[in-house]
Amino acid sequence: MLSFDYALSKEDYCNYFIFVTWEAPGKQKKRTRYFLRQLFSILIFTLLFYYTGLFTRDKIFSIVAVVVILFTSVLSLTGIRSSLNKQAQKIADNALNSALFTPTHFSASEAGILLKDEFTESKYMWKAFVKKQENADYYFLFYSSLEAIIIPKRIFKPFEEALFAELLVRYLSFDAEIGHLIKNI
Repeated sequence: MLSFDYALSKEDYCNYFIFVTWEAPGKQKKRTRYFLRQLFSILIFTLLFYYTGLFTRDKIFSIVAVVVILFTSVLSLTGIRSSLNKQAQKIADNALNSALFTPTHFSASEAGILLKDEFTESKYMWKAFVKKQENADYYFLFYSSLEAIIIPKRIFKPFEEALFAELLVRYLSFDAEIGHLIKNI
């Protein structure tokens, strides 16, 4: 059995939000569509400027127009993470969501996972988890398509993370472990 106490930070929630809405392996199509839509807009504006003769004007005007197009292009392509972070921060700062950051006692065993804080006590059997995702810093154990237990890897001691990984391999269903990745192909 593995047991410890931890509390999520607002940064943890923001990282979770960005991961599940943008970075998760199943979001590749969404990212591709977004980038293609942005590139298409850039192409349309450039073609409009070209065919309306705006580029045939003064060289300085043409250079400024190209710089503006490039600058707005870079902003639109790189600003998505910033935008998502602002959305997540707004959710995390909402006083009605303060229970997300309550100190929690976490226990994992062959029976499942138990979470206990000052407001709730939740027990999840392993078969309750429909999807497991992880990145370098977190485990995300989804018990519905929208809700997950967020487990920061920083809370583990080296041997504890290995124990937890072993519990996941042993008791998590194949579908939860990698089935969602196969379905998204």
